[in-house]
Amino acid sequence: MLLPNHLYYLGPGDEPWVDLMDNDEVTSRAILLNIGEGRSAEENLWRADLRGCLPDVDSESDPREWQFRIDRGDGHLVHPIVATSFTTALQTVWVQDGELFGYRPSPDISPSRVIKIDEFTGILPTRPLYIYLPRGFDEHADRHYPVIYMQDGQNCFEAFVADSYVGAWQADLAADFLISQGLMQECVVAGVSHGQEQRMLEYLPPYAAWVPPSRRPFVKGLTGDPDGEPLARPLQPQPGQADRTLRYYDKDVAPFLERNYRALPGREQRATCGSSMGGLFAIYAAFEHPEFARNHAALSSSFWITRDRDGKLDAIERIRKVPRRDIRLWLDSGTRSAPDRGDDGMRDTLRARDVLLEAGYVPGVDFQYFLDEGGIHNEASWAARLPMIFQFLFPAV
Repeated sequence: MLLPNHLYYLGPGDEPWVDLMDNDEVTSRAILLNIGEGRSAEENLWRADLRGCLPDVDSESDPREWQFRIDRGDGHLVHPIVATSFTTALQTVWVQDGELFGYRPSPDISPSRVIKIDEFTGILPTRPLYIYLPRGFDEHADRHYPVIYMQDGQNCFEAFVADSYVGAWQADLAADFLISQGLMQECVVAGVSHGQEQRMLEYLPPYAAWVPPSRRPFVKGLTGDPDGEPLARPLQPQPGQADRTLRYYDKDVAPFLERNYRALPGREQRATCGSSMGGLFAIYAAFEHPEFARNHAALSSSFWITRDRDGKLDAIERIRKVPRRDIRLWLDSGTRSAPDRGDDGMRDTLRARDVLLEAGYVPGVDFQYFLDEGGIHNEASWAARLPMIFQFLFPAV
């Protein structure tokens, strides 16, 4: 059993200690005591008491990060390859093979992996489902995991970048790094593919409508005269089907993950995350069906497509009109739709932020707004923001 506010280190050392740090400067030191044998004759199990050394934590949604490294006492330091110290939000830490854990891990840990189910079936047409399983999934059979449901699953993972349209979000790489540094909870990440030409309708809320594009913008109908010429009539707008897509998440995808991949049930243990139309779907899920998930991330959301005849954006007006929801929402945009035009929906997103404030949602508690200066409406910009977003959705505790 791990003691609260203690650091455990499994590795070699000669009277080692923990350096507590701030901006790469050592501020204090905690001695590591030998409390047991390691995995080999060269290792020991060490423990340091950190009580009084760590920053106070206000809540699970507001973890306080702190920095440390281990001086082995034999001329070697233990720290990440990419930094001079570990930065983590864990209050009790286990250090093993250069990675941080909030529990005692198995002596040998398998790496994360992404599984692709080529033909996942449910109430929506058959499509691929991509599933990220965190490190140690096989060894820790008693552990269950929160789930991040990501839209546009084809574009989520570097492991399947060949399936993406214009590059991946690298969600697997982001999760690997954050988890290894104790900055994010170990999670299952489900990349739920869109329905190709049905993507717009699948993510569009049912209170909005869309006219699907066609090579033939008009369909032919017949006049009352049997000898008359065919008469063209315009295609009709179709209402959004986001309600059906959310039922697919709730009734097909979530139960499958809970049965087969130890996913935790319940809204507290679920998040949605998407960009553009996928971001609009996250907004819809948050405010229209908060019973599915409490945590949501809406990147560069396509609010524009919900504009009504009066010029109002229905997706934003719904935030104002529905009862206040118990949710946590990440809301962001870049500043460019493309390198030489547009604003990535920045003005609409700012309006959504203002309406959240008017409705009583508290920044830093209920939602986090972020403006990515220079960010473009593309996968590269969304991938760059993803580490912040994952930490927001499921911070380390």
